Amino acid sequence: MRAIRRTLRSQLAAQVKAATDHEHSVQSVLRATEDYDEGVKAYAERRPADFQAR
Repeated sequence: MRAIRRTLRSQLAAQVKAATDHEHSVQSVLRATEDYDEGVKAYAERRPADFQAR
């Protein structure tokens, strides 16, 4: 049982790391968009964001 649990945990850890790495790469791309800047600015100004798909 210990070996099975250890194997399952190691596989889960690898899947979580892969998902986290993917999420980081996607977020890095999105942070470079004008819409990201608009969202941050709108939030700070407490107004609805005007996203332009850029």
